[in-house]
Amino acid sequence: GRFPVLIPPADDQNVIATFLDRETTKIDTLIEKKQEFLRLLDEERAAVITQAVTKGLDPNAPMKDSGVEWLGEIPKGWEALRFKFVASITEGLVDPTDPQEGGKPLVAPNHIESGTGQIRNLETAEAQGAISGKYTVSPGQVIYSKIRPALNKVTVAQGHWLCSADMYPLTPWPGVDASFLMYWMLSSPFVRFAIDGSMRVAMPKINRETLSGMSALVPPLPEQRAIATHLDAKTAKIDALKASVTKAVALLQEYRTALISAAVTGKIDVRNEVAA
Repeated sequence: GRFPVLIPPADDQNVIATFLDRETTKIDTLIEKKQEFLRLLDEERAAVITQAVTKGLDPNAPMKDSGVEWLGEIPKGWEALRFKFVASITEGLVDPTDPQEGGKPLVAPNHIESGTGQIRNLETAEAQGAISGKYTVSPGQVIYSKIRPALNKVTVAQGHWLCSADMYPLTPWPGVDASFLMYWMLSSPFVRFAIDGSMRVAMPKINRETLSGMSALVPPLPEQRAIATHLDAKTAKIDALKASVTKAVALLQEYRTALISAAVTGKIDVRNEVAA
């Protein structure tokens, strides 16, 4: 009630409101177009990953029936295996308040960007005030969030970390490349199946048995590595473009706020703008 409010003459108020209606509509339209472009980039990223991990890099490669209805045809020389033959799921929790564990980075689902495999930020277990049991993670293990699989949060550990009990640390079996496995878990077929498997409980969650029974495609190891390297390069380009567009959206939002502030405080005279 004590906050000061600037009250121009009624005619000036109408002029300022008309000006801001017009200009913010232009800005909002531009922001909406850029946000739609971001959505299209996300779709392109997912499509690029899915194409590479389900069909390979050679469009002329001979194909065969995968034997799995929802996978269809796959390149000859690839195998469709149960997930339990692709990676093992770590068991046994540790106490994050233990001095030997508290200094390790702790990864939870909120630290992983949805659908990209990228880590947003890393903080130690101690800095996060962690007290409940966590899993230990070693470099090269794949970490997958079992909670709300539609968010599709998976990454490859780059160090000796801890991870939340809401996640599965996965150790690829010999002959399985961790980066390829991550990209497979980012692909549309895996995500669809994970979502279907998580809907049997009130809180969407994929349990160990469901994950172990899911199918995974496994090309020969050299081909896995080639696909992972290809996708690293392709997704990096898309992510760089997304970062540029996201920055542009943030600048437009800042400009919108600044324009409103300047107009309603009289820092700019908009009367001629409206008259024009």
